[in-house]
Amino acid sequence: MKTTIKSMAATLAVILVGTVATMERASAGCAAPGAVRSPAVWQEPKDSFGLMPVGDFNDGASIVGLWKFKLSGFLTDFGTQAFHAGGTEMMFSAGVDPATGDVCQGVWRKVGPSTYTLNHIAMAWTAPGAEYGVLIRIHMLLKLAPSGNSFTGTYNVSLFAETPQDPFDESAGPFVTGSGTATGTRVKPD
Repeated sequence: MKTTIKSMAATLAVILVGTVATMERASAGCAAPGAVRSPAVWQEPKDSFGLMPVGDFNDGASIVGLWKFKLSGFLTDFGTQAFHAGGTEMMFSAGVDPATGDVCQGVWRKVGPSTYTLNHIAMAWTAPGAEYGVLIRIHMLLKLAPSGNSFTGTYNVSLFAETPQDPFDESAGPFVTGSGTATGTRVKPD
C-alpha cells in the first residue's frame, strides 16, 4: 500500500512539473513557430521575480484618488469623483438635482499605460417625488496626463427606462444614447 501511494505521488509530481513547464501565456495574432508574440491583454510590467513593482514609479501616477470632473457633449455635468484602490468609483454630480439622484458608482480597471476604463451606473428618478425610472450607464476611457494630476477622455452613455420592480432590466435596449468628453483634475491634500 505504501509503495502504491509513493508511486502515485511521484507520478503526480512528474505530471505537475511537466504541466507547469509547458504552460504559455495567451498571445494575440498569428505567427510562425518561434516568432515573438505579444500578450493578448495588456499587463503591468513585472520585475525579474515576476512580481508587480511597488509604488507608482512604474507607469506614472495611479488614477486612485479624488478628482474634480467635468463632462461635456451629450451629458453636461461636473462634481467630484473618487477612484478607490479596489477598483470601485463613486461620483457626486453637482450638475444633477439631489432630489432626482446625484450620487452614483462604477467599477474601473487599467487597460494600458496610464489608461483606464470605467463602467459607471447612475440611477435616477423621473422627477422629484416620483418613483425610480431611469438607469444611466456611462462607459468612459480615461488617459492620465504624465504629471498624474489631470485626465482627459471620452464617454458613451445609454439611458434605459426602468421600474422599481425590475430596476436593472436593460433587455429593451436604451431609449437614447450619446457621447462626449470628460476631463478631471486631481484634488490634493493641503
